[in-house]
Amino acid sequence: MKKIFYGIAAIALSFSSNFVAVKSAQALEAGSYWGGGSRYISIFKQMNPTGDRYCYSGSSSNGTMITSLHLKIPRYLTGIDYEVYKLHEADDLSIQQYAFQPDQIIFGDLVGGFVRGLVYKRERDVDTERSPELQECLNSTQPYSKKILSGRDRR
Repeated sequence: MKKIFYGIAAIALSFSSNFVAVKSAQALEAGSYWGGGSRYISIFKQMNPTGDRYCYSGSSSNGTMITSLHLKIPRYLTGIDYEVYKLHEADDLSIQQYAFQPDQIIFGDLVGGFVRGLVYKRERDVDTERSPELQECLNSTQPYSKKILSGRDRR
């Protein structure tokens, strides 16, 4: 009988310690993520009195896109496992980040309640220097989106 009681107590302690870790897990992690080749995504966060503002800066050999992000599927609807942020004015392009894998994001199309796409791994912290467009995105209270083409496509 004592063995059963100790086993139940150990299980209860295990659940409570997991609950604390989940509760302390942040939302979307600011940082730079590498998706292979010349594909990079940087997530920037600015705390505002009206709520946190997230902006996305995605760059590849084709150029850069800076856009605001909004929470599409909150963590409490997913069983506190992951959440999904949608890029403003980018069809179904979204970012998904799991609570226990803050070192990577999934970037791609929102299909049902999940993002299907490429896994980007955290590479380094976000640079403190921000472009004027990125600062504009962070300071805005409205949805923001801007594309900056590179090379001969620039106009």
